[in-house]
Amino acid sequence: MKVVTIFLLLATAARAQFSVEEMLKPYVYTNETGETFAYRMSAPQFPEPGKLYPLILFLHGSGECGTDNLQQIKVGLPSLMAALLRRPEPVIVVAPQCQNGNWWVKQLSRDECYAMAKNPTPALEVALELCRHVVATRQADTNRLYLTGLSLGGFGAWDALQREPALFAAAIPICGGGDIRRVQGLKRLPIWVFHGADDKNVAAACSRRMVEALKLAGNRKVQYTEVEGGAHNVWDSAYANPEVIDWLMRQKRAAKPWWRFW
Repeated sequence: MKVVTIFLLLATAARAQFSVEEMLKPYVYTNETGETFAYRMSAPQFPEPGKLYPLILFLHGSGECGTDNLQQIKVGLPSLMAALLRRPEPVIVVAPQCQNGNWWVKQLSRDECYAMAKNPTPALEVALELCRHVVATRQADTNRLYLTGLSLGGFGAWDALQREPALFAAAIPICGGGDIRRVQGLKRLPIWVFHGADDKNVAAACSRRMVEALKLAGNRKVQYTEVEGGAHNVWDSAYANPEVIDWLMRQKRAAKPWWRFW
């Protein structure tokens, strides 16, 4: 047992020597219509045959939009990757980059009157398509697909969840918001929401409304952490909390009720 423990510590120390840029390799995804989408991905270097790994889809904020396929891993992801490296189980991390003018959402849900658009933005649509592509081509566990996003990506995470409630096993939206009238599909989904109480960019009310709507809809698995004195960038403290990452990795996609199979 001591030998195994020492091996895991050495392996973690070795992996920690790599930078975020080295761990998240650059790729370009091309779909059937010829559209290209830049993304970064970290996957097990030596995957075990037949083993399935959890996957996290990460949606960046507005300041990281662009075409360099680099900026999207500069904010939030360093803290998330550091937390994941402290765990012995490898995780597939996918971080697409949306371009300026093609955001994860068409409009930010800043008030209770917000209604999500009928169709997703091209960026979010391709990001979800990319997630399915990685699942199909890598050893991702379809019962352990997770979603997180910060700021603009927090809004994108809510939008993606409300469109694809059965795709993910759990989510961590940070300083975002969504459509409070479309939460019925999320009644069974574990969601841990984070926001800074003193956020000047996105009011904490955006997250509070979603959490309250979920509770009223019957979701008993939603958690809300409002960081007292926290500004907009509470994502680093959220991702650095080992309790948060442990909670995320424990979640599995809920099975359909038996009557839905008939």
